[in-house]
Amino acid sequence: MFSRRTYIVGLLGSLAVGTLIYASLIYRSTLSPSVPDAAPETSFPSPSVPAPRGNLTAVDELFQRQSATLDEAIARYTLRNGRPPPPGYDRWFQFAQAGQCLIDDYDQLYDDFAPFHQLARLDQGYFKRMVERGIKIGTGPEYLGIRTFKMRNHQFDQTDPWPEDPGYVADWMVTIRNFSAWLPDMDLPISMRDECRVQVNVHDGRTAQDMLVAKDPLPFTNRPHPTYTYYAEEGHCLYPNSDRGFVDYANNYTAFLLYSTSQEFSTDLYPILSQGKISPCFSDIAFPSTYFYRRSQSSPKYSYPDNVAWADKEPMLYWRGRVAGGMVYGENYRSFPRFRLIDLARAHPGMMNVALTGWNTWCDGECDFGAIEREYGFESNWAPQEDVYKHKYAMDIDGHGWSGRFLALLTSGSLVFKSTLFTEYFSHWLRPFEHYIPVRPDLTDLPARLEWARTHDDEARRIAQAGKEVVERVITDAQNDCYFALVLLEWARLQQGGGKG
Repeated sequence: MFSRRTYIVGLLGSLAVGTLIYASLIYRSTLSPSVPDAAPETSFPSPSVPAPRGNLTAVDELFQRQSATLDEAIARYTLRNGRPPPPGYDRWFQFAQAGQCLIDDYDQLYDDFAPFHQLARLDQGYFKRMVERGIKIGTGPEYLGIRTFKMRNHQFDQTDPWPEDPGYVADWMVTIRNFSAWLPDMDLPISMRDECRVQVNVHDGRTAQDMLVAKDPLPFTNRPHPTYTYYAEEGHCLYPNSDRGFVDYANNYTAFLLYSTSQEFSTDLYPILSQGKISPCFSDIAFPSTYFYRRSQSSPKYSYPDNVAWADKEPMLYWRGRVAGGMVYGENYRSFPRFRLIDLARAHPGMMNVALTGWNTWCDGECDFGAIEREYGFESNWAPQEDVYKHKYAMDIDGHGWSGRFLALLTSGSLVFKSTLFTEYFSHWLRPFEHYIPVRPDLTDLPARLEWARTHDDEARRIAQAGKEVVERVITDAQNDCYFALVLLEWARLQQGGGKG
């Protein structure tokens, strides 16, 4: 994403310039009283000129090219989205600057909200109406993995009848209260599931007009089993194994799409916050789950930082984990990515130190889990996650949904190889081949890419260091707060009927 951000103001036509000036001035007229109005602009605000690169890293350059003033941020937001920022953006800008957050680079967030802004042009009440339905479902008699909350007069409270979760829910309450003093009123349904919940592909040929009428009689209770029939044979989510060359779909290689253990989704476009999604098959709004806050008890922290020099690390791929993501039916487990990883390691001795450690799924029918454990050499001994420090390469691979380890692995000092279908809120900030090595869902390119890393040691180390720097300097707890707060401002504008821009 970093390479896309080029702002060459001199090339904008006079019409575009006038439009952006107008949008900026109109927006500034709505700023909260705590931010004094500046003198009216007479020209489009010019971005700050970055200093010569010298010894700057890519992260230094990223921060340098962020907007330095509110006027500049408003202009860039408007240019990107074709509308002024939401009310409260001035306070968010102050908050982001104080937290040393990114100001302009929120493409994932803008992508997630784009369909709802399109619908708002046709029906300004759609978002509010669907939020109300989502809240009703979340507070209904059956628990469907949706928790509900409200913001009233800057007070954030839980509204569902379910017991307060000591992990996610408690952390969300604390997190949002960090910046609730300047948030508008709103209602929020948040998914508690690792899986995605809004099975709507806005790129499948349907129009926004088609989506205005809710047609799903069982929202968030759709549970197709096996899921392969629904996703592959019925064509509801054909996920490419590679984005290059002839199309080869990954449905046969992904536990989630083969036989998901806990699918409960809607086929209507509900606004719902989720921790990850498969794009473009799902249209959940991604947000930084408590799992990605270092301050949270839920986050996968290391007990101590990497203490093994790169030259002393073994040139092998390391992974430990449980069976997750798919229900076992017959021998379908052999297609699950975590089992195929073990098969690959056996076929390429000396390349990988990988092992399964247990089960986080169940069986449909008759299964001999003991026989499977013996065949695949399950490890019964607990291994500290810091064992990854001993290896130059680490693996991140999907489970029920996103694995949750990716950010932690990037800080380990090892080069991360990532095989995933899932999009997370930070996906635009971490680029393949620059911060990590992508691997196809079928894993067939993993051995060749490991061999490349072995024979290009300096470049492998550079990629590992680049990924580590982004996580440690960009994806901080403060940045997560900034992302979450901007999600909520966008949400509140749409719920209050102001999203027709």
